[in-house]
Amino acid sequence: MTVITNEYVTDEPQDRKKKYGYKIDDVLEHFGTIGKFQILLTVLCSFLTMIAAWRILFDIMTTKTIPWKCIDPRCVNATNIGEMPCSIENNTELEKQYSSGTGLQNNLWTFDKDQKSHSIVAIFDLRCEDKWKYSFSSSIYFIGAFFGVWIFGRLSDALGRYLTLLISLGLCVVQAWIIPFFNNMNVYLACRFFDGASFGGFFLIAFVLDVEYAPPKYRNMIGTLFHFLTSGGMALISLWGFAFKDFRAFAIALAVPPTIMWIVSFFFFPESARYYLSKGKDEKALASLKKVADTNGKQMPLDCTLYEDIDVKISLFKVISNKRLLIAAPINMFGWFMTSMVYYMLWFSAKYLAGNIYVNAALLGLAELPGRVAAYLLMDRIGRKKTFMLSMILACICMFISLWDNSINRKVMYCFGKALAGALWAVIYLYSSEMYPTKIRNLGSGIGSAAARVAALLAPFVGALIEVNASLPYIIVGALAFVCCGVFWFLPETAGKDLPQTIEEFENLFHEAEKKYKPEGGKEMAKI
Repeated sequence: MTVITNEYVTDEPQDRKKKYGYKIDDVLEHFGTIGKFQILLTVLCSFLTMIAAWRILFDIMTTKTIPWKCIDPRCVNATNIGEMPCSIENNTELEKQYSSGTGLQNNLWTFDKDQKSHSIVAIFDLRCEDKWKYSFSSSIYFIGAFFGVWIFGRLSDALGRYLTLLISLGLCVVQAWIIPFFNNMNVYLACRFFDGASFGGFFLIAFVLDVEYAPPKYRNMIGTLFHFLTSGGMALISLWGFAFKDFRAFAIALAVPPTIMWIVSFFFFPESARYYLSKGKDEKALASLKKVADTNGKQMPLDCTLYEDIDVKISLFKVISNKRLLIAAPINMFGWFMTSMVYYMLWFSAKYLAGNIYVNAALLGLAELPGRVAAYLLMDRIGRKKTFMLSMILACICMFISLWDNSINRKVMYCFGKALAGALWAVIYLYSSEMYPTKIRNLGSGIGSAAARVAALLAPFVGALIEVNASLPYIIVGALAFVCCGVFWFLPETAGKDLPQTIEEFENLFHEAEKKYKPEGGKEMAKI
């Protein structure tokens, strides 16, 4: 039976278990180490995170620049020059024949037929006046993700993790199979929007579900492994692109994995025990934990009952009237925003890594792996907050150093910055899942993820300020990063703490932080 109380439970763990029953984290700790259940769940979630990485980077392989051929007799030698002839400035072959810098008319050139099927640029015949369309395909993906995290975040907390996972992953499957069979750019853009929306659902749900079943002391390891495989998935996109250079073959190849995982999800993904408990479905919550015990070869605690120390339903008024939540949520969103801004500012600086597109794509993913490992080692030693703040500051320092006019220096600093950006993602996802109470955990993480998508949309425009002043984009991002670190300090530390199930337990994270920074006989030094 769920114990209903509005008091904050301060008993010692053993006394609390006798008086109220077990919290879910108590039961998971009773099982000891992670077992077969958590390993299987992490493997399944890892496949989802790699699928998400492939969908994010889909445009990198499908919007490649295709060589072109001049069919005007006056420039017979100007073949396979590379960039579309939108301007003939600095193009000596064309300058010999034309005095205007406006470029060739569309009927005077064509794409190289040997590579025409490799990119939507040539397949959809996107000429100079249409360049914005394939640039917009990445932006519209993040617009879809912005709406997806809001919609599926709400659905996940209302309908459960399992059902919402099936819906969002099903949406990914449908649009993935439409893309290769419709020869229309508008259909492609619409599919990319829904692709982003589905990412906002299944990726975030997979992470939250994976963390919710992890014992507290193993949560950092599970969360880091999740994002470690995200970076690995980004590196593997180069193998997909190299193996399937044809656009439609590539699109079909990337439609198969989510289809398989959607079928697998019907049979193997569990519902969250915390979700059941938050809805007052105690028997189902106990049955879910019993399944964990049976799979791991463990025994449930004797006479185990689960409890929450708050009403089964949380009113919207209680959420929006909670002072700590109203302050903590925007700060957390700012952390998501700056993580995404730093990450994509570095991403869009990839032009400094000249060379083969497949090699570069692999490097972009692999560069993040050291950062994920560093985050794992630091988060339990110095805490989530300090790891986040340290990574943010060092990433911005790398961006400033990369301003030096030295190509090797820029590449080295870019890779260091990419590693630190990988650490930021590892921390912010884990921290958000640990800070918010169960009933709004997915929504809280979803709001943060939505802020990250806004930053992803703005990053190219901030980067474009380099045309005004080479230092301006980095000065703006660096200043915002230092502000972010300053306000992030006021959030509570979550390392080693039980996942809060209620708003009262969420508030207790701040109570503990205030006690830590309150000198004896003095005033509180850190308080929101």
